[in-house]
Amino acid sequence: MRRQKRALPLAPPTRYTPAVLEGIADGERAALGLSLARRAIDCAGAVAAAGAALARAEALQEAAAAAEPPARPVACRAGCATCCVSKVLVLAPEVLRIAAHLRATRPAAELAALEERVRAADAATRGLTRLERAEARVPCPLLDERGACSIHAVRPIVCAGWNSLDAAACERHFAAPAAVPTAPMHRPSYEVANAVLAGLGWAAKEQGLDAAPLELIAALRIALERPNAGERWLARLPVFAAARDAEWQEDRRREA
Repeated sequence: MRRQKRALPLAPPTRYTPAVLEGIADGERAALGLSLARRAIDCAGAVAAAGAALARAEALQEAAAAAEPPARPVACRAGCATCCVSKVLVLAPEVLRIAAHLRATRPAAELAALEERVRAADAATRGLTRLERAEARVPCPLLDERGACSIHAVRPIVCAGWNSLDAAACERHFAAPAAVPTAPMHRPSYEVANAVLAGLGWAAKEQGLDAAPLELIAALRIALERPNAGERWLARLPVFAAARDAEWQEDRRREA
């Protein structure tokens, strides 16, 4: 008797094809470029572009979840900081927005204490790969005493896009990052957020601005220590050069 071949499980089809995601990125490039074209001395254009990009990413994620509901509810909740030991990549407008938010909302003593935590985290993690960073388990200095994100309203798009469908699987992964796979996620939500981030980077590059991905903590340290970091970035000076992520750059070189 001839054995019947077993069908391999296939990934479910999604409406968010590469072409659709590229279209999202292109649309954001055009819209965000208008804000970045404003060469305001106070970096208002860059901060506005980062805010608009985060809002757009959140709206598209909601639409993606409605159009293609996840297999189970997203497990991410305030106070769950399991993944907040990860390396987070941002673009300059995002970190400038975060720094502006901190200066506007934190008393001087609290801001000084936060800057010290940022310096300590940067010293412990500068140059680490994604895997090394996860294994080092250095918590994000922007977490509050409850383990919740203290800048949630202005958080990086990467953080907004990341989602988990299994909190226990997250804990298992971060307990042994090299041996245990990451938790299952709702990929359409993740992909649309990254498409918006790509659009923001594309818009910055078209304005002749540095659009290299930056490691969040290293870039935030620069932005907090140098109040004129935004003006220098707008003047096309390499103010964030030390925060460019070497691992990302190496990956791009390999792809090329």
